[in-house]
Amino acid sequence: MSENTAARSRLEELPDKEDKVIRLVTFNVNGIRTLFHYQPFSQMNQSLVNVFDYFNADIITFQELKTEKLSISKWGKVDGYYSFISLPTVKKGYSGVGCWVRMFPDDHPLHDSMKVVKAEEGITGCLSVKNGQEEIRYKDDQNIGIGGYNSLGYDNESEALHLDSEGRCVIIELACNMVIISTYCPANSTLTDEGQQFRIKFLKVLFKRIRNLESMGKKVVLMGDLNICRDLIDQAEALEVNGIRILPETTGNMIENEYPDLASSFILKPERVQRRLLNQIITDSFIADLSKNGCMIDTTRFIQSKKRLKMYTVWNTLKNTRSINYGSRIDFILLSSGYQNLIQNANILPQVMGSDHCPVYLDMKLPTDIASNIEIKIPRFEARYKYQLTHKNIFEMLKGTASNADESKVEMAPGFSESSNHSYKMTKGINKTSSIKSFFKVENKTAKKRTSLQGREILKRYANINSKRVIVNGQTTLAKVYGLSDAPLCKHGEKCVLKTSRTSSNYGKKFWACKRPKGESNNEDSSCDHFEWV
Repeated sequence: MSENTAARSRLEELPDKEDKVIRLVTFNVNGIRTLFHYQPFSQMNQSLVNVFDYFNADIITFQELKTEKLSISKWGKVDGYYSFISLPTVKKGYSGVGCWVRMFPDDHPLHDSMKVVKAEEGITGCLSVKNGQEEIRYKDDQNIGIGGYNSLGYDNESEALHLDSEGRCVIIELACNMVIISTYCPANSTLTDEGQQFRIKFLKVLFKRIRNLESMGKKVVLMGDLNICRDLIDQAEALEVNGIRILPETTGNMIENEYPDLASSFILKPERVQRRLLNQIITDSFIADLSKNGCMIDTTRFIQSKKRLKMYTVWNTLKNTRSINYGSRIDFILLSSGYQNLIQNANILPQVMGSDHCPVYLDMKLPTDIASNIEIKIPRFEARYKYQLTHKNIFEMLKGTASNADESKVEMAPGFSESSNHSYKMTKGINKTSSIKSFFKVENKTAKKRTSLQGREILKRYANINSKRVIVNGQTTLAKVYGLSDAPLCKHGEKCVLKTSRTSSNYGKKFWACKRPKGESNNEDSSCDHFEWV
C-alpha cells in the first residue's frame, strides 16, 4: 500500500461526521513503534498523519509512547497537527503521553474553535517552560498557564514535581473555552505501598484540577488510560469470581439489580480507593451518594448505556484473553456534564489491533461562533519548541543527498555512540546518490571474536537438544525432549500444554493444563481448567 493510499483509507466501522463535529480518540499504544508492526498500521510507512486519517481524528491522544527525546522528531513534527508530548524525566523509554490537534483550514467552520490557545505539561502547574530566555512555571504566568491551581492537595513543590516527573499528562485549552486533559494514570503494577500512595495522590490532584477548571466556567474533557475499572460490570474477572454468568439477554442493569451488594462492594473495596475516586467525579455512579457532586459524563456508557456488556478496552496479552473478550474497561473519555447535549456518538474500537488496549472515541459538536480576529501564539510547550525541532539536524540537512536512506536506521545513529565497542570514520568523498549509512564506517572491534564464540555455543546447544529429540508422526514434541510421556487430553478432548509452576510452594514444578485462554465458565472457547502434575 502506498503512502497516499494509506492516507485515504479509513476505519469502516467509524461513522461519518458533520463539519461542525470533532472526533476525539484515545489509544494506549503500549509503545508507539510497536503500533506500526500491526495491520493496517504496518502499511502506513510509520506516518502518524496516515494513522490519524485512518481514525478521521481531530484530537487524538496516545499513552505509553515508550520513546525518548532522540526519537521525538518523528512524532513531534506531524504535518497538519499541533503536537504536544510529555516524556518521563527519570525512567527513560517508559510511560509518555502525546496529544495531537488538527489544524483546520482558514475557511473551515471549526478553524477558530480549534485553535490551541494554551498548553501545559503535567497536572500541577509546577513544571517550567521556556519563555524567551527564562524558564517560568505555568502557574506563575496567566498568559501561559491554563489555571485551576488552587488547593490541589500536594504537600509541597517537591511532591508536585514528582507527580509530574513520569510523563503522564498533557493539558491543552482550545479557543472555544474547552480544556482537553490527556492522561496515563498510574496503575501501581508492582503492588507496593509507595506505588499506591503515588497513584492515589495523582488521581486526587487530577480530579481536583478538573473541578477547579469547571468552577472557572471551562468545559473539560478527560481522555486516556485511567487504569481504573469503575463498575463490577466492567471487569470480566470480577463477574467470573462472583459466579455471575452473562447470557445473550443479560444487561448491566439486570446484574446490578440482582447483585446490588456485590456491585457496591466492588466500588467501595478499601484497597481499591481509585474506584471510589472515579465514581465521585462521574455523574452516574451505581452508588448515588458518591456521585451527588459528580461533574463528568462517562461518554461511552452514556451512548452505549448499561444494556451493553463486555465493553472491554484492555486484555491480558500473555493469556490471550482478547480472543474470547475477557478483559476490563479502563480507558475513558469523560466530558463536563453540562455539555452532554454536544455528544453525537461514542464507542470502543476492539477490532483495531496494535496494543493490549483498544481505541475509544467520542464525536461531539463544537460552538463555531468564535471571534476570528484573535491573535494566538503557538504555546511554547508545542513539540517543535519544547524539543527544539524547528532546527534541522544533520540527517535532515543531508536528506537531499540521501534519498535512499533508511529512516529508522538513521534515527538510531546517535545511539551508537553509547557503545564502547564501535568506532566511526568519515569516508572520503560523498556520493550524491549514496545513502546516509555510507557516510559513516562502523568498525566493531570485538564482533568477529564474539560471533565465533557465540556460533560454537549455539552449535553445541543445538547438538545437545537434537540428540534428545523424539519425532512422532513427523513432529517434535516438547514433552519427549524432556523425557516425558505424551500430553494428556483436557476436557475439550485436546492435548494439554506443558507449563511450569511459579508459586512459592511448587516453584519450577511442571504441570499439564488446558491450552485455551482463561475466560467465563460458560464460554466454550475458554479454558476447561484441566490441571494435573507431571
